[in-house]
Amino acid sequence: MSKGFGYESATIPVNVIDGQQLYGTFYHPSKNGAYKGTILYFHGGGMIFGHREDLPQPYISLLTENGYGLLALDYLLAPESKLPAIMQGISQSIEWFIQEGATALNLDHAEYYLMGRSAGGYLALYHAAHASTKPRGVIAFYGYYTLSDASFNVPSRYALQYPQVSDQMMDSLIVKQPIASEPSKQRYLLYLAARQRGNWISFISGNQQQNRDYDLTKEQLATLPATFITAATQDPDVPVRQSKMLHKFIPESELHLVESVEHDFDRTQVDELGIEIYSRLVKWLDNN
Repeated sequence: MSKGFGYESATIPVNVIDGQQLYGTFYHPSKNGAYKGTILYFHGGGMIFGHREDLPQPYISLLTENGYGLLALDYLLAPESKLPAIMQGISQSIEWFIQEGATALNLDHAEYYLMGRSAGGYLALYHAAHASTKPRGVIAFYGYYTLSDASFNVPSRYALQYPQVSDQMMDSLIVKQPIASEPSKQRYLLYLAARQRGNWISFISGNQQQNRDYDLTKEQLATLPATFITAATQDPDVPVRQSKMLHKFIPESELHLVESVEHDFDRTQVDELGIEIYSRLVKWLDNN
């Protein structure tokens, strides 16, 4: 266990799926006080790249200083793994926390929230609708609820601003075994290539006909617990309309739109925008 920035952190094995060990990094408040709950966090990256420890330190400090534990979780990545295996692994990790997490992490209770950024926001929303024990709330940073959005299934104008990623480069970045939580910046090129070609969704699912099985319906969204939603008004990667529709269909939800042209504004604009939004998040958590 390591200490710093007002919290303690430890890496623990959580789950094994398709022979791949999945880990979690747990950030525990180091000060005394009532333990308010555990936030299970899923990173972004289009389900293709990214890693569990990508949340900027100021936000971890803010959450843990206010009595919340944060468990950042691995999940399988595409295209080495497809959506069914990705979702199964996440379900098993959430179930592990529900059944064993409080004991394994020495917590006062197992009340939890699901949180994610971008693709992680989608994963949090999807699993909140399908978990055996509902979370107390959901936190979706520039996420989405459907893979059938028209913009996801055609070449992205934003992605096409960048040099074309070659087939050879794509092939060099794909490995032969399942992987999880990949921090390599080069891996981003796989996502960029898929968005340039307009085949991102089939790239992660492997079966176009199955995609609607992983959409959330209006009826499912209506069953979700309290939800905190935020996104940039001019998000170039995930249409802000997805966040607006989430707010419309989830009865107990808050929508916090941010004036920015950055998709992941809380990564690129920590001091300008991020701290304010995470302070609002803490207030929402405390009021939930």
